[in-house]
Amino acid sequence: MGNYSVPEHIRALKPKGTMVKAIKNGYYVYTCSNQKGKDGKWRLKMGGIIGSIKEGVGFIPNDNFCREEKITVVEYGQYAIVYEASKAVLADLRVFFNPLDATRIYVLALLYMVNGYTGLKNIAELFAQSCLSVRYPSVSMSYGILSDLLDALGRRDGQPTRYQQYLLDNSHKIAIDGHCIESYSHEDDLAQYGNKYRVTEEMQVNLLMAYDIDTRKPVFARIYPGSMVDKTGVKDLMGSFVFKGKLIIADRGFYCLENLLLFTSGGNQYIIPLSENLLEYKAVKDNLDYKRSFIYRTSKKAHPIFFWEAGTANEDGSRVILYKDMNRAAEEEEAFSRRIGTSGKYTSERLEALRGSFGVFVLKTSLAHESAEEIFCLYKQRWGIESYFDLVKNREEFNALCSQDYYMSQGLAFIILITGQIEQAFRSACPKMKGKTPDDILREARGVKIKKKNETWEAANYSKKLIELFAHFKCPIIGDLHLVT
Repeated sequence: MGNYSVPEHIRALKPKGTMVKAIKNGYYVYTCSNQKGKDGKWRLKMGGIIGSIKEGVGFIPNDNFCREEKITVVEYGQYAIVYEASKAVLADLRVFFNPLDATRIYVLALLYMVNGYTGLKNIAELFAQSCLSVRYPSVSMSYGILSDLLDALGRRDGQPTRYQQYLLDNSHKIAIDGHCIESYSHEDDLAQYGNKYRVTEEMQVNLLMAYDIDTRKPVFARIYPGSMVDKTGVKDLMGSFVFKGKLIIADRGFYCLENLLLFTSGGNQYIIPLSENLLEYKAVKDNLDYKRSFIYRTSKKAHPIFFWEAGTANEDGSRVILYKDMNRAAEEEEAFSRRIGTSGKYTSERLEALRGSFGVFVLKTSLAHESAEEIFCLYKQRWGIESYFDLVKNREEFNALCSQDYYMSQGLAFIILITGQIEQAFRSACPKMKGKTPDDILREARGVKIKKKNETWEAANYSKKLIELFAHFKCPIIGDLHLVT
């Protein structure tokens, strides 16, 4: 046997339609084909290398060999139930965007909702591995196409603005708040040093959003420079949309007289807490007489709330109401007591001085006829936007961005908005199951895959419980899956 001959037992291990060559001390497998020469004779022509054969192991393909084969098993469960729950979001997008752009926006946001934020370079692979690529076989989600899409959303913001105005027109009670996001690209025009720098030692951008308290969905979003404070950004934000007849519930960071005028223009109303350093706060902080109270009930317990309000409104018609949450006061006092002695800030003398301020906050409102209790309850609904931002940061992982372009950053803000729309549509559609959260349901659904057999797709890896769960979302996993849209 020559130095380059291949033993029979090695040739028996090669895939059909290939050839093996012995090179030095190894055996390498190549594609091959029969080709007819000019002389009319057929000859075996060697193609590219696809792997090797190891004795005692067998054929070992190159990485690219498997990649050349079409994917026949893809992720199904988590994408399928979220798609069924949020189809209305896609339908609304198609009213304002052409069908292809609407589909790409929706698919990108859905991928973010299920997998968390990831760089655009990874989206094509995530898309190919999901049933979304089966549903939309003609849609490309390449890096170049998605970069152009985000750039267009930022530069040509007419369609995104009209879509967000549509959401705003269908909302009444609006919570507005800002969210700091780290930015690791110092080339981004929006990345600047802000109030988060002491903690992260990174530049940041500020995501300013409005949230519909009734539907628990975001209605518009825009990214601002990291050094811009909320009360400045909201002026630009409100100038970009038409507000009429809205109740605006804002955090204390938005307080300034100019913004209060904005919040009452166009028949709008507002509720906003006052900071302790404001004169209006100091003027009422000692007026609590514990004669008027109500019970504020949450899902966990009842909160006794004492309040005080002056008999007459301010000159501009606004009202300032002082509240003291007795449960919160006890919790704050206990937390302070545990820290006594840990630093100069926590002393028994300072506890005595602060005790009266625990659990106290002051609300200012333009609402003229609602009771103090009703105003308190309306303000408490603002907590929904804090819970939503917790999802943005932890579930959807929009906690650090690497965008290097102003326009793409604004396009990404729109995608974050759509991601939130999809997230809340899914959570609203989830069945109430004891001991299971929407995140638990998503994780369970993740186990269901689909396989291609004889040109049709069939579900795999499911149980009776999963069949019942998918039925709740009107998403059968037995029989025809109706994947192609």
